[in-house]
Amino acid sequence: MTLRQFVTATMVILACLSLAIFLTVNSTWLFAINIPLLHLTHATGLTTTQMMRDYDRIIQYLQLPWVGSLKFHYFFSSAKGLQHFSDVRRLIMVNNLIGIILVPISSYVLIKLNKKSLTWLLITPIKVVVTLALMIIVMMLINFDQVFIGFHKILFRNNDWLFDPRADPVINMLPDTFFLECFGLFFVFFLGTLGIVYWLGRRSLK
Repeated sequence: MTLRQFVTATMVILACLSLAIFLTVNSTWLFAINIPLLHLTHATGLTTTQMMRDYDRIIQYLQLPWVGSLKFHYFFSSAKGLQHFSDVRRLIMVNNLIGIILVPISSYVLIKLNKKSLTWLLITPIKVVVTLALMIIVMMLINFDQVFIGFHKILFRNNDWLFDPRADPVINMLPDTFFLECFGLFFVFFLGTLGIVYWLGRRSLK
């Protein structure tokens, strides 16, 4: 593989990754369907409407640059809890910036490669990434807690993500099962977008 091919493959894969993260973060419907499934009204003492309002506030804070602070209607928060949300926001903003840049460029590159029947050059890199993704999925199914902890240790330099329900009761509406589903949804989006590129590559071989 030439350097140019490596850069192209990396760019396309990062675009798919960024898009998958964006779609997952904004899938508020996943939280909505989990309210009755995980009995979150009982866990929090709030109504479905109240939880959705504060969950929407979280997503708006994480996604919108002009929302400068996170203020809950129905929860109180500690300084450490708010700092963790701020750390997550910073990562998501970086991801959104990457997506804004790479998704349009990668789409243009894919169109050009497809016209020249060269999309097959992306097949091997995609196979490698899909294999790694499947390995992570298997580890999640075996021991999600350990993967979840490792994920946070890699991304965050502090322990602010260790929420105490007494200081940050918002964690009561965000149980581990919900985060497992978020990871699962992310991989559906990620592998789905990679699958489209792989299909284009296989078609270009014909």
